[in-house]
Amino acid sequence: MDLRPIGRCNLTCPFCFGPRHEVPSMGAADALRIAEALREGGVQGSVISGGEPTLLPYLADLTETLSGPRAEGLPIRVVLSTNGLAPLKRMERVLPHLSWIALPLESADAKEHRELRTGVARHREKVLDLLREVRKNHRQVQVKLGTVVTRRNVSGAPRVLDLIDEDSSLPEVWKVYQMSETNYGADNADRLSLGDDEFEDVVARCESAAEERGVALRVYRNATRTGSYFFVDPDGEVVVIDEKGERRLGNFFDRLADGGFRAAELIEPAKNIDNFLGTYPDA
Repeated sequence: MDLRPIGRCNLTCPFCFGPRHEVPSMGAADALRIAEALREGGVQGSVISGGEPTLLPYLADLTETLSGPRAEGLPIRVVLSTNGLAPLKRMERVLPHLSWIALPLESADAKEHRELRTGVARHREKVLDLLREVRKNHRQVQVKLGTVVTRRNVSGAPRVLDLIDEDSSLPEVWKVYQMSETNYGADNADRLSLGDDEFEDVVARCESAAEERGVALRVYRNATRTGSYFFVDPDGEVVVIDEKGERRLGNFFDRLADGGFRAAELIEPAKNIDNFLGTYPDA
């Protein structure tokens, strides 16, 4: 399950498919109740995203609660999906509770990257600094690097790994995303979206680059996303993705009170599991 407790972000990326930035954040009490429910319900893995989750004052408490043992005694695999801008002092409180951290790099070309990760001039450099810090001092945390492919970074996206000189700093997984036409992505689809064939051309070049550096490549395609994702949004609404885009299915706590969740009725369990484990495999 992807927990999106915040819409607010300190970037204004034109392809963002997360909640709108003005959506009020989830309160700490509700977020921790959801974390407890996921553990008790036997959820195997959870991604905390947004918006930008490091802006939440309770993030360290949330990751600690979520990473506790599940009902059968095994911990949830906790992933933090962040834009990489949080000060290291804040990250030091969160990193001990993570299995994975997901960081974004959109292009080896500085101009292309700035057009897509907008709001902080040195975003790319800050992400690379955090990547090196995690690799050096938090080896228990695995790294997924994410690149969203749009019309603006067709040239630089396949060369993202060139930004990482030291092999010791390379991620375990590099995931290349076809831009989703949801929320801000929908607003900017006309100028940013690529067709399927154009996207596959970029994927082929990314595959060659990943093979050369020995990094596992994963690919997100809009055509195969249906049934793979299960979100809880800042307002507590359960959201799934189908052919028509995001579909809201009611309040998390209301559904829990009505007898819980029957996963096969909301998602395709095999696709959901394959999507998560394919992106965040066992150490």
